[in-house]
Amino acid sequence: MQFIDANCCIGKLSVPLPGYIDNAKELAKVMKQAGIDGALVYHISSKEYSPTYGNNWILDEVADYGNLYPCWAVMPHHTGEMPPPVEIVESMLENGVRTVRVFPKTHNWSLSEWSCGTLLSVLQERSIPLFIDYNETSVDQIYGLCKQHTGLAVVLTGAPFRFSRLIYALLSETSNLYLDTSMFQLHGGIEDVCAKFSARRLLFGTSIPLFNPEPSVMAVQYAGISDEEKSMIAGGNLLKLLGVS
Repeated sequence: MQFIDANCCIGKLSVPLPGYIDNAKELAKVMKQAGIDGALVYHISSKEYSPTYGNNWILDEVADYGNLYPCWAVMPHHTGEMPPPVEIVESMLENGVRTVRVFPKTHNWSLSEWSCGTLLSVLQERSIPLFIDYNETSVDQIYGLCKQHTGLAVVLTGAPFRFSRLIYALLSETSNLYLDTSMFQLHGGIEDVCAKFSARRLLFGTSIPLFNPEPSVMAVQYAGISDEEKSMIAGGNLLKLLGVS
C-alpha cells in the first residue's frame, strides 16, 4: 500500500509557526518518518505572495525528488498577473505539473462562471484536477462548479468532519467531487463514505505542515474497509488523477 499525500505544502509563512517545513528536504524527512511514499506539494508563497513566484519556486524545490509532485496555483487572467488559461496550462504541462490549486478567497476573485469559467473549461479539456481548500470557498460554489464542469475533477481539501452533513450532500449530488482525509477525522467516517459513495471519492491527505501526518496515516491503515479500498484511498486514486503509474 503506497501512501501519496494529496494535501501538503512547503515554504516560509508570512507569520512563522514553530516546526513549519521550509523546503523539500525537510518534507522528505517528515514523510519518511510517517511512512508516506510520495506527495503532491504546493509552495505557500503561491498563496500568501504570488502564484507565479510560488509556482516557479516549487519546481526548483522538488526537482531532485521523484516522489514529490508539484502543484501550481492559478487564478483568472483578467489583471494580467497570470497568462491566459491556455498558455498557463501549456506551461504547466511542459514543466510536468498535472494539478492546480486555487485560493479565490485569499486572492479576491470569484469561482462564478463570469470570473473563471474560461479557466475551468480549459482545465476540464486538458484533464487537470482542481484542488481547493474548504476555507477558500462555500458549498454552494463547489456545487455550482461541479455541476457546470462535470468533466473536471474537483478535490475539496481540509473539509472538517463537523460539516459532514453538507459534505455528504455534495457527494450525493455530484460525481466529480473528491474529498481529502486530512481533516475528515470522523469516527467511522472513511468506512461510511466508502459504503455510501465508494472509496474512489477519497484521497489520503495530511495537511503537512499544519498537522502531524501520523493520525491521517493511521486512519486509513486501521479503517474497517478492504485492502483494495485502502490502497485506492492511500494513493491509487490520486495517482490515477495525476496520470502517474
